[in-house]
Amino acid sequence: MLGRKNADHALFPYYTDDKITESAENTGSKSVFLIKQDGHSLVWEPFSIRSADKYKKQRNLYKSAYGNKILFEEINYDLNLTFQYQWTTSHSYGFVKTSRLINTNSTPIDISMLDGIQNIVPYGVRSSTQNSVSNLVDAYKRNELDKASGIGIFALSAIIVDKPEPSESLKASIAWSVGLENPRYLLSTLQLDDFRKGFPLVEETDIKAEKGAYFVNADVSISAGQTKEWIIVANVNNSVSQLIALSDSIRNDKHLVQKINADIEAGKEQLIQLNAAADGLQLSKDTLKDTRHFANSFQYYARWNI
Repeated sequence: MLGRKNADHALFPYYTDDKITESAENTGSKSVFLIKQDGHSLVWEPFSIRSADKYKKQRNLYKSAYGNKILFEEINYDLNLTFQYQWTTSHSYGFVKTSRLINTNSTPIDISMLDGIQNIVPYGVRSSTQNSVSNLVDAYKRNELDKASGIGIFALSAIIVDKPEPSESLKASIAWSVGLENPRYLLSTLQLDDFRKGFPLVEETDIKAEKGAYFVNADVSISAGQTKEWIIVANVNNSVSQLIALSDSIRNDKHLVQKINADIEAGKEQLIQLNAAADGLQLSKDTLKDTRHFANSFQYYARWNI
């Protein structure tokens, strides 16, 4: 699940398909919205079994022709709201989740939102270790927040080894966000039920022995027909020097979002070039077959050349 390089560099636990399906409620993307109407708060949790029969809705799934972007969409007809989140990758920054909340009401709407990712695997956990001693792995986890930049740092207190020798954990998985004004951050799922019940949240800065999560919480007002958009970026295998440089960019680089988008586009162009080398580009009257040929050609090329 969302791995860089191989299964031992995954952002989420690298499991088989059946376990991934069973973990849908506690792994990967999670969004909870409190919609304020007439003095009451309505809870909407897109793509969750918690809201399965609560609202009239429609769910859609889209994938780009080049296979480098996938977009999930839930349209809530009762609340006149649409939520979308898109996953894509950036060579320099990692995994990029872009979220959009669209107000199709004829009036503005106030929303308290909690959006993020959960069950983040810290650096240094091999897939075999995660599968065999996941409870032990949890005991070694430490989730910290760099308050100045909002970076969540997910590391082990020590590398898990079988030998009587010191083994420091000097790298970490990270997550950070751009696009929301003065958000609060959570580093675990411990307060999700409190948020669903409308209780105030306490920002988390240091959480030990709990599965890593990165949530942003903010109160937003969306005008009629308008969209609110924000991004969460996550990466694995980050050193201290990389964290310091990234923290400085988040705080001072006004063009950071444009740089992320430019890097995503550069990755797409490189993907097209690699596929062209494998004779993966074709143009016919059937665009779906062309897209399928593109995907199959790159899988073959990647298997033998990457």
